[in-house]
Amino acid sequence: MKENEQNNVHSNILYPIFTFRWLTIHALAVPTVTFLGAIASMQFIQR
Repeated sequence: MKENEQNNVHSNILYPIFTFRWLTIHALAVPTVTFLGAIASMQFIQR
C-alpha cells in the first residue's frame, strides 16, 4: 500500500496551463479586479 501511494504522489502528469477553465476564470476575474480598483480609487478623489 505504501508503494502505491508513492507512485500516485510522483505520477508524471503534464497539466496544461491555458485550459478552458483558466480562460473563463481570468476573463471574469481580470475586469472585475480592474473595475474594483478603479471604483476604490474614485472614493479618494476630492471635488
